[in-house]
Formats: sequence, structure tokens, C-alpha cells
Amino acid sequence: MRHSHYALIVLAVAVCALAGCSSGAADRPGTPPGSSPSTDPYAAYSGLTGQARTNRLLTDARAQGGEVDIYTSNTDIQQLIDGYQRAYPDIHVNAFRANSETVLQRVLQESAARRVGNDVVDTDDVELRAMSQERVLAPYTGPAKANLRPDAVFGDWQAERFNAFVVGWNTALVPADQAPTSFADLADPKWKGKLALELGDWDWYAAMHSYLTDRQHRDPAEVDRIFAGIAANAKVTKGHTVQGELLSAGQFAVASSVYSHTVDKAAAAGAPVAWRPPVQPVVLRPNGLALMAQPRHPAAALLWADWVLDAGQKIIAAAKRIPAARDVPGLADPIPVGTEIYEMPDKVFADSGRWSKAYDDLLRGAPQAG
Repeated sequence: MRHSHYALIVLAVAVCALAGCSSGAADRPGTPPGSSPSTDPYAAYSGLTGQARTNRLLTDARAQGGEVDIYTSNTDIQQLIDGYQRAYPDIHVNAFRANSETVLQRVLQESAARRVGNDVVDTDDVELRAMSQERVLAPYTGPAKANLRPDAVFGDWQAERFNAFVVGWNTALVPADQAPTSFADLADPKWKGKLALELGDWDWYAAMHSYLTDRQHRDPAEVDRIFAGIAANAKVTKGHTVQGELLSAGQFAVASSVYSHTVDKAAAAGAPVAWRPPVQPVVLRPNGLALMAQPRHPAAALLWADWVLDAGQKIIAAAKRIPAARDVPGLADPIPVGTEIYEMPDKVFADSGRWSKAYDDLLRGAPQAG
């Protein structure tokens, strides 16, 4: 189950540590001309802004091969690639897309092997924190950083968008006056066999558990009973895209932790699904962009980061996702005003093994949906 995801992260980090991963490997191929592994590959651009910065980055990006390599778990990456290549048609984007665990494993394995595989990584916060721990990332200090939300900025990576975990329902199966109004209501036996949980959502589970105990001051034993009741009602799906598709198809009536953009996209295409008015709270999770500490194409990597964190935020918003920038022209925030928002506390990640195992145990024996 999902506990294997946490185990994979631990294993990948351990392998990297044993192999001596660091950002200063002296024998890595692909080091930019005129630099050494001990040199900051981005330092030459740190004082540049505006068109002068873009011109210099574009000139150097062409000289460094005219391409940028991205490892990503972003299912909407092609929309960003298309937008970037419209802006910079001379720079080719090579994208490797896989699930977030595979992206992490590939980055750390390549780091352990002292070889450069990518310039930029775009994936979930859990995996980025693991990469940060292994010192394979470099801080972004470009001008676009000034317009990011405060909760989007981390030490050596930053969110480019946020995923919002929401309770969604099929409106053909759940009349408006019967839609869930609180999270604890999902433990009601009336939802038996009509509710879905997602296999990999240990971080959502940890956040909701923390919210109910820390914010609502419920007794932990009571919270455990609520989750036990929800699990007793639930079928299990693997992947949020599949979860959204099955919700639209009526395979179950309610999804307890579906992404808001998944529901909004399906609704825009005519599916009978909704998540508003929202069940409180909406849990936000940052999905980030990071520069690699030893990129093959540093100028193109910075050009990508500058663009995605600025002009690319419009494309992220158009995909019904929540951008990381504070000011995105034309953005209509999908989360209604007054909605309580909860972001996962650091203690969730500090004790991720326990939470992952607890969620795995919670789902054990639950039937699969579909």
C-alpha cells in the first residue's frame, strides 16, 4: 500500500547517502563551459533583471545547447511546455514525466552515480523535501520570486502551484440538499460503499488528523474513530485522476480527498460533479519547481523558472489549478472567500513514516473501486 511510497523515499535517500551524494561531484558530465562543480552555475545571472536578464539567459541558453531537461510528475506539464516554447522557440524542452516517487528515485540515483540528468524538477512537496535533504537542489533567486505567496517559498525550492484536497460528490447521486457539509459526516453509515479514499493520500490524512486535533481540539481517540468510520464506508482508488474519472462515472457518490482542479475540469466538460459549497477545511499542498544544483543547462533552467513563475502562472490558472504567484491577471480564485484553508504542518513531514503506516493500516481490507 502507500507505506511502500514512504519506504521508497527512505530507501532512495539511504542509497544516495551511502553513495556520497552532494552538489559538488567533481566528475559529473555536463558541467557548463567555463565553470567547475564548485562554482555556482547560476551566479553570473544573479544581478540581472528585466529584459537584460532575459536576453542574457536566452543567449547563454542557445550557447549551452538550446535545450532544457525537466523531470516532472505534473500531469499538465505539456501546457507549460507549449507556452514556454511559444515564448522561446529556440529552446527545446525535454520532459521526463512519471509519478512523484519515480521522479525522486531517478534524481537520487543519478546523483549517486555522479551524472547529470536534468536541469529542473517539478513534483510534490514530499519528494522535494527529500531532494533538499540530499543537497541536490539550488535556491532560485530570480525576480519572479518576489511575487510568490509567502507559503510558496521554501529554502531551495518553491511552489509553482498548489493542489487543493476537497470533498467532491457526484450531483446525479447526491442531491444538493444531501451533499456532505462536514468532514465528520463522512463517517455516517449512510455513505457505506458510496465513498472513496485515495491510496496514496497519507499526507492528506496526516493533515486532516492534525487539523481535527490541533485546530478543532478534538481528542485523538475521537479523530481515530471518525477515520475508522470513514474507512469502513470507503472504496479505495489509486491515483487522483482515476478517482476523478470514477466519481464522474458514478462508481461512488463522494470522494473524500479529490483535487479541486480535477472536479472543476470534469464539471467544465459536463460531468455531474461538484465540490462547492466546500466541506471545511480545504487542505492545500504545494507542488514545486526546483533548480538542480549541477544542471547541464543552467541558463535554460533559469529561463524556465523565470517564465513558469511569472507568465506561466496564467497557464496554471487556466488549467483550474491554484497558482503560486500572488498576482495573476484574470485569476478567479477557485476557493470561495471565507473558506477555511489548512496547510500541512512541518510536523507531518517530520514524522512521515508513522503517518504513512497509519494510513496504510487504515485502508487495509478496504475494497477497490472500479
